[in-house]
Amino acid sequence: MSISDDIESEARTLDDMVSELNREAMKYRENRDRFHQQASVLADKRNHLQDKARKLVSEANLVKQRRDDFNLSAREAKEKREEWNDKVMIMKQRGGLGDMGEAKAQAQNYHQKVVKYSASGQAAHEKMMQLREEADRLREEAQVCHDQYLTCKRAADAEHEKYIRTIRKIDRVRNELPD
Repeated sequence: MSISDDIESEARTLDDMVSELNREAMKYRENRDRFHQQASVLADKRNHLQDKARKLVSEANLVKQRRDDFNLSAREAKEKREEWNDKVMIMKQRGGLGDMGEAKAQAQNYHQKVVKYSASGQAAHEKMMQLREEADRLREEAQVCHDQYLTCKRAADAEHEKYIRTIRKIDRVRNELPD
């Protein structure tokens, strides 16, 4: 076997090595790109869930304001009811002097308002809690997506490192090829 045959054989062997390393590099690049794609999908899902959670919290805050308004109205109606009940009591103590029928009707009117406002406040409170619980659930789901996103990013980075190392090997082998 001649020196030129040896050089040609060695060049073919090096070409085979380069081809094998190129296939290996492509595999790492495809894996990296696949992990990046998965990370992108997870990031989109996470962001969508976080947006929905923010909207629910905003809605819950509006419902909380309505609840607080109902509770304030209920307290004010209770005060008025107590004022009218006190008037009824005073009229009874004075032997029924005054329009007790009107005073009792006013006390009853304010009592109905207390019941109505309290029920509305309770319903608003329950709605607010439901919205907040749903927002919490969405945030937990978004956190799972975020954790999976980070896992995909780390996997993509690891595949990228393998890809870079393989490309460097290809460069070293090519440097050994005869001109």
